[in-house]
Amino acid sequence: MSKILIVTDSSSSIDLDVAKTHGIEIVPLSVELDGKVYRDQLDMSVAELREKLKNKAAPKTSQPNLGYVNELMVKWKSEGWDDIIIFSLSSHLSGTFQGYNLAKADNDMDNVTIVDTFSLAGALRDITFKAASMVKEGKSKEEILAMAQTVIDMTQGFLIPENLDQLVRGGRVSPTLKTVASLLKLRTLAALRNRGTTFEKAGTSRTEAGIFKMVIEDFAEKGVTVGVTKFVICECEAQDIADRLKTALVERFGPVQVDIIDLPATLTAHAGLRAVSVQSSLEL
Repeated sequence: MSKILIVTDSSSSIDLDVAKTHGIEIVPLSVELDGKVYRDQLDMSVAELREKLKNKAAPKTSQPNLGYVNELMVKWKSEGWDDIIIFSLSSHLSGTFQGYNLAKADNDMDNVTIVDTFSLAGALRDITFKAASMVKEGKSKEEILAMAQTVIDMTQGFLIPENLDQLVRGGRVSPTLKTVASLLKLRTLAALRNRGTTFEKAGTSRTEAGIFKMVIEDFAEKGVTVGVTKFVICECEAQDIADRLKTALVERFGPVQVDIIDLPATLTAHAGLRAVSVQSSLEL
């Protein structure tokens, strides 16, 4: 049986202690705030980031520190793994995928396979946990990669910020757009399509129910099958919204699996408090 290491980054929203129990290595993304750079979960916890946001902070996130990634590659090389599979958040959203490839080349590690999942959060989390489980079952690298590709091919997601305040602070939308949305009392829905290059505006509504309806109709159009399709909702100080969205999904599609987890720092830093995301994935 091959000795296989499974690696992902902190945009998967996998807790470090949980990852350790599953034999998963987590590479932390970088969170920049007030001129300092923190390693996600290592130097700044999810709770600490949320407290910063409550104080109107405008953090930025970026790929993992390249020096730190190189150190990890050196460590993994010394541990004698037959194969190392790295599941990266989307190359369209971050330089993380490219950073992994640079570190792989610098350390001449032909046993490293780097997978661009074109996603993050729930789908990345599901792929990683299933891959770790398959390693324990003695599955091959090829079987693990085939599983990952199946999930990658079907996932898409939506982001529902409570308002545009954090996006304005981060310079991602104009203050004018925020003012117009506030005056008209509009909520915004953003979509990350399958292999999408960015979150794009998918619609607006005056009500939460209207936003949920757009999300559900879009998923229904793509096809939802109980026992095959699952949903992952990520929330930031918004358990009540997540619960209502879960209820709406189950009412529309029947007894589908719906997980609710923390919104990763990558999305929290840009979408802000009370933001929710939802992704379609594969029940593994």
